[in-house]
Amino acid sequence: MKMYEAILDILGKKGNATIPVICQEMSEHDQSVVSKSDIVEPSYIKTIVSRNSELFLLKDDIVSIRPDKEPLLMTVVLHGYPGPEMRVRIDFKRNSFTYFEWHLDSKASEPLEVGTFGNVEDFKKKLYPLKLWEWEEDYQTEGIVVDGTSWSVKLKTNGRTYESRGLDSFPENWKGFCQAVSILVGKKFSC
Repeated sequence: MKMYEAILDILGKKGNATIPVICQEMSEHDQSVVSKSDIVEPSYIKTIVSRNSELFLLKDDIVSIRPDKEPLLMTVVLHGYPGPEMRVRIDFKRNSFTYFEWHLDSKASEPLEVGTFGNVEDFKKKLYPLKLWEWEEDYQTEGIVVDGTSWSVKLKTNGRTYESRGLDSFPENWKGFCQAVSILVGKKFSC
């Protein structure tokens, strides 16, 4: 786990926190980032927060996640020809998700195999490095596409809503995003 991810984790559990509280939390509990004998210095936390200013706000020694980066709700739709269509709705406030899959072909009569599914908190941690807020609004390939893969992602945060969609063209980190969704829903999420 990277340091900024550990700070996100602490803020996710505690809400806004002062730099000394973050230092104490890291020194006492998070051995995946620092060893038990290490003491996390406030200046180091301040440096990490400053380097990741696209994620964090720092005011009067209080660290918070930027409102436009704090996920509330996400909807993901993926449809490939001839199918299936997959929809996932993730509610970060309620810590829950729903998954819907629709087939137009013979697979509809087969029983749905669902593996072990993940949890919303782990999925949320994987979202930050993917930086969905930097995705373009529209991804399209050149020419006519008759049987391609269409997709859309809508992420509502405390401060803004981000929407991206595409047809046979994807953001650079699309595979990582689909892998994170697959782990969450317990089923391969891609066409």
